Amino acid sequence: MAGYAPTAPKAVFDALADRKLLVVSGKGGVGRTSVAALVGLELAARGRRTLVATTGHDDRLAWMLGESKLHDEAKEVAPRLWIQRLVPKTCIREYGGIMMRSQRLANMVFGNRVIERMLGAVPGLDDYAVLGKSWHEAARGEDYDTVIFDGPASGHLVLNLGVPRTIVETAPRGILVDEAISVVETLRNPAHAAAVLVGLPELWPLTELDELAQALREDVGLATGAVVVNKAWPRVDAELPSARFETGSDAAAWHGLGRALGRGRAESEALESWSAERPRRGGEELPQFEIPFVAQGLESMPDFRALRATLAGGAA
Repeated sequence: MAGYAPTAPKAVFDALADRKLLVVSGKGGVGRTSVAALVGLELAARGRRTLVATTGHDDRLAWMLGESKLHDEAKEVAPRLWIQRLVPKTCIREYGGIMMRSQRLANMVFGNRVIERMLGAVPGLDDYAVLGKSWHEAARGEDYDTVIFDGPASGHLVLNLGVPRTIVETAPRGILVDEAISVVETLRNPAHAAAVLVGLPELWPLTELDELAQALREDVGLATGAVVVNKAWPRVDAELPSARFETGSDAAAWHGLGRALGRGRAESEALESWSAERPRRGGEELPQFEIPFVAQGLESMPDFRALRATLAGGAA
């Protein structure tokens, strides 16, 4: 393909490994948690102590990486790789303790039922506590070199990441604002933080990712480190024989092959159009790579091992 030229996955992973905080996002169902797990494995393999933290309510991240359950405390699941569920209520207490420099005092304050109900009515507090906890572990904590935040879906990302700036602009100066200033500074530093945006190989979803990347850059100051085209079907420049078996035992196989070739070509055209239209829309050229469609899904460590081998150009 002349216009569409994906980046070698290794080069993308090498560049992402230099960041302290990575925010993975995309629409629901595009596989952003799978991508977060993959990036975590790749960074850990490069010697980075990596935490993959998710706000997801299920245990899929744990299942993918060989665990039965995802906990709200970090657990090491592979050499230099930890996973954790970010629970807003827990993050409020923990991040509150960090700001107050006393976890005991924070437990007393945020554990009070009256205060808890009052805080529950504060717009954006949960989002800020989760982001603040992730930021602290990435930028100020000493346990991890990189934190991968499997964050909110793309429709809510700009709003959620914009909460610290809103605090800076509207709240009276104090501990909360000082912390928010530090979060904003990290998000605006492309050497420290970047977004990893995930989409399917279709024109409109990928165009929306370009728009999201622009919004993140302009409204939050967050650079996009990679666009991941997920679940890409193989593209084969081949035609089926004119004399096909339309009946009999081979008919289903022929029809299946025809659909696969057709889908691969359709995706190829969509990617070519996306690449060609990006300059006209004023879109930024971003590192991008593909993850091939995996029929059985990515459900276990062996699945990821095979995928990583494929992306590296070798056999599983």
